[in-house]
Amino acid sequence: MQKFHINQLLACIAAIVLLSLFTLRSHAQGAEFHDGVLVVDEIVSEAGAFRAEFRLLPDSDPLRIELIASSDMEPSGSFLVASFNEDRLTIPEALIYGERYWLEFENQGNNFFALVDYGILASQPPVEDWQYSPFPYWRQVHGYAYDVGVGANGAVWVIGTDPQPGGYGIYRLDGFGGFVADGGALRVDVEPDGRPWVVNFDHEIYRLSNAGFWERMPGYALDIGIGADGSVWVAYYEGIYRWNGFSWDNFGGSGSRIDVGPDGTPWVVGLSDRIYTLTSNGWLQLPGEAGDIGVGADGSVWVIGTPDEEFFNFDGIELQGIYRWNGFDWDQVEGNGLDISVGPDGEPWVTNAYGEIYRAI
Repeated sequence: MQKFHINQLLACIAAIVLLSLFTLRSHAQGAEFHDGVLVVDEIVSEAGAFRAEFRLLPDSDPLRIELIASSDMEPSGSFLVASFNEDRLTIPEALIYGERYWLEFENQGNNFFALVDYGILASQPPVEDWQYSPFPYWRQVHGYAYDVGVGANGAVWVIGTDPQPGGYGIYRLDGFGGFVADGGALRVDVEPDGRPWVVNFDHEIYRLSNAGFWERMPGYALDIGIGADGSVWVAYYEGIYRWNGFSWDNFGGSGSRIDVGPDGTPWVVGLSDRIYTLTSNGWLQLPGEAGDIGVGADGSVWVIGTPDEEFFNFDGIELQGIYRWNGFDWDQVEGNGLDISVGPDGEPWVTNAYGEIYRAI
């Protein structure tokens, strides 16, 4: 995070009447100043979602705001709403003098909040017009997870970081923070209609039924992948299997990670980290090695590389790069992660070594 400089921020806010909302999507919520009042269209917290107005306290150092009005509302489901958690108010996006900023305030009690941090957001194209770039703009998503799965309809499910029987908590992400499903798991992927399948600590496979309970499916797996055509594949020590509606058909091989293309073609990371895809002539090995793989409904294929012993972050964690298949080889993009899934338009979602969730937009 950037060190807070009060003079710089005060200079920006001196013309608060010029502040306007930058809307990333039509349903995205933001914050805007009007005559010394900061209007936040939506804030989500454990208690629910609400709209709020804050009065800017002039000449305060550090900069402070006071809550003067609030009203309950239904959560919009946007990932870009403000959040209030553990006495921190985070506003993910605001436009100031043509630059986009995120702002973070600390609750000081009695409806007063002090600015403790802020940062400049890099420019990026609209989400709906996302295109591949070696320098994607990574936006952090609220919450923490060890795995993420994105369906062809855009539904996002994650395996959280909170221990539960069978693994870790299972959540569907939305602007409120997530729909919680009972039980725990280690891996997740999502059907085209948004229904999740999971693999738990015991390698058991479950599917969320339309009635809202988990159905135990036959067989065992290390990972699961679902294509935009609805085909379901799993990877295990003894084979790569496709669900036929009643049981699993074994296509040979073995693997630790798997995802599925829009035409039902599986892409696999083997137990040796080598990368394979299934062709009419059998399994084809591709160049490189990977720790995880994701395929979008648009057919784009992404991987998380293997740990690079030559590169570490400041905490001594080996970094694993992010790569996109160009039809012949892998193009590395900016960033690193541990697990990956790909949205319907080809935008990757990743989790990193800290359990943080990011999406490329």
